[in-house]
Amino acid sequence: MAKEKQRKTAYILFVEQGQNRKEIAQLTGVSELTIGKWVKKYGWLKERAARNASPVKRSENMKSIITTLSEERLELARQTKEAELNGDLETIKNLRIQISKIDDAVAKWNKALITVDNESKITLSVYLHVMEQIFESLRIFDRNLYMQTINFQEHHLHDKTMELG
Repeated sequence: MAKEKQRKTAYILFVEQGQNRKEIAQLTGVSELTIGKWVKKYGWLKERAARNASPVKRSENMKSIITTLSEERLELARQTKEAELNGDLETIKNLRIQISKIDDAVAKWNKALITVDNESKITLSVYLHVMEQIFESLRIFDRNLYMQTINFQEHHLHDKTMELG
């Protein structure tokens, strides 16, 4: 039972938090070799890669880049105003060139973000199909638990139909 708890903890640390095997071994008291076996046996590396490449993660990363660029843009605008007060035409020219490059980059990242968001939209029919598979797996796994979720299933599918339909 202790190994099961350690394996679940290792899973969270590896897949969800992106820690390496050595760090996980130190935190869980399990050897790096065992962590490596779990990674291979349970497909954790593929899952971690899939999570990192998910549209949600890609969208978050793009938004972070846009935010950083926007902060740089604001700082350059502040510096431009200061240069204008000092009458430093050469600095103003250079700052405006940098601002233009950042504006162009932000526009490109925004376009990429819109593309990722559009590509990641799921249709109602696909969503319903996946949820039916999940609920069927739950029914096979634990019929009592499945029966306890009937009301949830109905409400959830209704809400998603209203959202996606």
